[in-house]
Amino acid sequence: MYLNHRATIVGAVLLLGLFISTVRADVQYPSGTQTFETMAVGDDVGVVGAWFTVNTSAPPELFTVLAANDVLGNPTTRGSSTRWLRVKDLDASNVQNRFYSTSVTSPAIENYQWTFFVNLETLPPGAGSTKPKLTIQHMDPAAVPVPAFANAWGIDFTSTGANLIVLGIGGTAASTPLYSYAFPTGIGSWVKLTLTVNFADNTVTASVNNGASATLPINLIASADKKLFRFCYRGEGLGNANTMLVDDVSVAVGAAIPPPKSSVPAASGWSLVLMTALLLAALALRFGRMRSAARLPQVV
Repeated sequence: MYLNHRATIVGAVLLLGLFISTVRADVQYPSGTQTFETMAVGDDVGVVGAWFTVNTSAPPELFTVLAANDVLGNPTTRGSSTRWLRVKDLDASNVQNRFYSTSVTSPAIENYQWTFFVNLETLPPGAGSTKPKLTIQHMDPAAVPVPAFANAWGIDFTSTGANLIVLGIGGTAASTPLYSYAFPTGIGSWVKLTLTVNFADNTVTASVNNGASATLPINLIASADKKLFRFCYRGEGLGNANTMLVDDVSVAVGAAIPPPKSSVPAASGWSLVLMTALLLAALALRFGRMRSAARLPQVV
């Protein structure tokens, strides 16, 4: 019986390892999350995956994307998260400061969903028509002079609140309010943002903290590739200096990803992995006990 129980435990551990090994450590098809947990405080985002920055500031120290473990100078955590990115864009001139995620390639045209956490440490400026933003870009093979990724939709941050936007190659330019900087979405607060793209009905939907949402029509230009896209920070524009934190950027690609509706935060991928493994281990242990009991003399 001891050997049976030992085998059950070893099997459960191996099963747990198998499930954990399927969890993607970066944004990729069909799903994955970049948690930034492997970064040391002060590391540049370029140390994870294929993430990289474009920095045209002079001096370059005006724009940095570095790992942090604090909010407004106070060391803290966000649930189980201990690392995130601090995007410090102190250049108010019209320069091309950006960072990009690993690109995601889908084998077919599928709906997709991006989820990420944002914490504004400074109030975005009111001047200028170009605002700091987090966007989803698609590859445009017909771009001149060379094929290139271009902005399609995302979230921009004004001096009063955040907006869902469609821009660039995403279709008719549009913007709709998403949330204001008041509790629980104020300066210094973590905000969960989810962008869901549905190519079947040509819409992009954004939700805030699994609750309030907004939707805009999209119409990606014909030359763009719906199967190749990435996450991006855009800091160009005159007078748009800001500092924001970004954490746990994840993507899920599938033919039928519905817009988020629940007001209760969904379980994380790790939670689902652990729950599944523990349930299977419990069932295996129960089955082992039943078999052992069946072999014992029965009292009549």
